[in-house]
Amino acid sequence: MLMLHQAPNYTVDLPREKTLEMTRRYMAWADGLRQKGQMAGGEKLAVGGVRTIKNKDGGLVASDGPYAEAKDVIGGYFVIQVKDAAEAEAIARECPHLTLAAANWIEIRPIEDMTQVRAAAAG
Repeated sequence: MLMLHQAPNYTVDLPREKTLEMTRRYMAWADGLRQKGQMAGGEKLAVGGVRTIKNKDGGLVASDGPYAEAKDVIGGYFVIQVKDAAEAEAIARECPHLTLAAANWIEIRPIEDMTQVRAAAAG
């Protein structure tokens, strides 16, 4: 999984044409991966409406977030299908996210295969 990190308000005030150009670049990149059978899915995440729920002092506390002082937020994600970490890194290096702003970065996280655990838990 590729998690796309960016400044909290990175895309909020961009002119429409810049937003469309960025979208075209992401679409072309994702379409290339889809044609190779490497793109399983992904989405841009909304800037507003974020809520967090935390376990605090034995209770669950909900609050608005992320806060303005947050250094970065996850602005989107892609689920890719690769054979190893090196292939995931090569794909991430080609993602347009890294070239659109100096503060953008990508976190590469493996998705754990829970097939055997689910089967064992089911009985």
